[in-house]
Amino acid sequence: MNPAKDALGIMLSGHTLAQKKNYLKYLLCKKGEVLHYDPVTISIVATTRCTLSCDMCPTHSSIVPRDYPHIQKNVRDMDIKTFKEIVDRFSSATTVQIIGSGEPMLNKDFFSMVEYAAEKKMTVKTFSNGTTIEGNIKNILNSKLDGITISINGHDRKEFSRMTGMRGDIYPRIYDGVKKLIAGRNAGRSKIKIKLSFILDRYNYRSIPDMMALSLKLGVDHTFFCNFLSSPYEGLRASERALMAEAGVREEIRALFGSCPDPVRKTFTPPVLIDNERKGNGCNVHFSQIRCDGDGNVSSCSMMLLNMAGNGNYKEDDVWNNKFFRDMRRVFLSEGGGSVAKPCTVCPDNKGAKI
Repeated sequence: MNPAKDALGIMLSGHTLAQKKNYLKYLLCKKGEVLHYDPVTISIVATTRCTLSCDMCPTHSSIVPRDYPHIQKNVRDMDIKTFKEIVDRFSSATTVQIIGSGEPMLNKDFFSMVEYAAEKKMTVKTFSNGTTIEGNIKNILNSKLDGITISINGHDRKEFSRMTGMRGDIYPRIYDGVKKLIAGRNAGRSKIKIKLSFILDRYNYRSIPDMMALSLKLGVDHTFFCNFLSSPYEGLRASERALMAEAGVREEIRALFGSCPDPVRKTFTPPVLIDNERKGNGCNVHFSQIRCDGDGNVSSCSMMLLNMAGNGNYKEDDVWNNKFFRDMRRVFLSEGGGSVAKPCTVCPDNKGAKI
């Protein structure tokens, strides 16, 4: 994060005065257990229903046992009434991310939520597995979404199937949906940013050039290369799959991205490697984001999709500084790293090292 650049960007944005003031407080205030500003990002669990059951997704995987202690429990879909209450409660936030533990566009109120948040001058983004794109192209392009990131998770159907455990014939549907969405965007007046994400692990990172070529062929605005998010089960453990900050891996990946011309390189975000030697915590989410699901539960992390039950409810007085948030901040502020949840110890956002 570049505070000066972020401050300038927020002041020149179309956000409300209250949102700008709150964001500047976030940048300038000392971080402690109790915060004197409101969250700058709202993360919405639109639904826990999904069209896929990917192996690496703790919520829907057939490999991850249902008694995994950190699993995201199934809850009701976020309804428009609850969404409006959350947005109004945290109206100083600059960004709403409609993500979830499922496929967001399965929620019947999805586009109403986008519209409402945009009316409140918030930047609205979403993340999709791509299976619902083709059936929603018109709705997406006519919406006030600022950006959509599609998890394509493979440069071909074979790699998609290996990574997700899903049938390879699903892949062309996702690819064609992205292609048609971009064509529709380019032919019309929509300014939506269309992005891709790939998951990298120890088996496919040498295929980064193929993933880059696919991104350029499709003409997406940006591509994220994301490190594998592990869970403690056979075939999914960090030691088996995740990319670590090892000299050989780091140098290989650095060379692959370094071979791109500057204009092209700027459209790619390299993976963050996991540094097992890192003592402290690098995660900032407990100081910036509130996450809410359809049952009103709150949390902060939208990366490892930790269970949200028992952390409090968005209707609580000063929920942003309730016991859950204070406890999390205390741990993440401790010099020694504190006793963080096991998933946090293998999360690139927390234990990451750039290439």
